[in-house]
Amino acid sequence: MRWYENNIEGLPYYHSGTSIEDADVPHLTVPDFAFLNTDSSALKGSFVKEKVWVVNYFFTSCPTICPKMMAGMRLIQQAFPNDKQVRLLSFTVDPYHDTPTKLKKYAVKHSIDLQQWQLGTGSKPELYRFARNGLFITATDGDGGEGDFIHSDKIVLVDRQNHIRGYYDGTDEDEISRLITDISRLKVSPPNK
Repeated sequence: MRWYENNIEGLPYYHSGTSIEDADVPHLTVPDFAFLNTDSSALKGSFVKEKVWVVNYFFTSCPTICPKMMAGMRLIQQAFPNDKQVRLLSFTVDPYHDTPTKLKKYAVKHSIDLQQWQLGTGSKPELYRFARNGLFITATDGDGGEGDFIHSDKIVLVDRQNHIRGYYDGTDEDEISRLITDISRLKVSPPNK
């Protein structure tokens, strides 16, 4: 179970403790990662180092929530064009089909600026472990095996210190607007806070 406390920007810090009395429990920090991008090059944590970033999971053949979520991610990209302080990441939940080549075609088709917004793939167990244990976007257990599948509508906001600062419904326009506002708030906060 996660709990959170507010800070000066009014955005929560999420913790892994079970209660607010666990004062020694540190803020959730997203771990480093290493996947593949659309060019089959390494997509590492250095892409988001000391940036405000948002991340979601999707798959290119999804007919339901993913198109809405990715439209929300495009709105975020449009709100911060060429902004070197903001990064976006979208990882596939279907790496068997979403190869780097397929992700590149998807990026071109949807006008994704790959300098700011990277699409990632990799081994299914590693992608799913990162979703569950790094971003906490699902409460379901699983090992990333053949029958395991994550289908979350959550977009996660992460600050420059890799602390999780918010979860947003990626299919809801009001939530996307709130996320854009929260990104702006984090951008003006002191970098070493």
